[in-house]
Amino acid sequence: MNSNNAQNLQTCPVCGVSITEDGQVNFSNGIPGTRARLYARVCQYAQKSECINQETKLIGEIQSEDGFESGEDLHIPVAFSSSR
Repeated sequence: MNSNNAQNLQTCPVCGVSITEDGQVNFSNGIPGTRARLYARVCQYAQKSECINQETKLIGEIQSEDGFESGEDLHIPVAFSSSR
């Protein structure tokens, strides 16, 4: 990251992510994402007026892969007991 990008970084006081001038969201863990992904995973639930990711025009279209899985497709193995 060059010094110009560092100067143009916004940090959200609600969740702590940083957003670059071109809209790249730097999460605390994992790969960078988009404003849409941030909104789908955090902002829509936090609903804090201090959130810096509330402008629909900047967020863009939220895709299904931006949110978390619902859990419906997860197959959790049944634990078997060895005692009878």
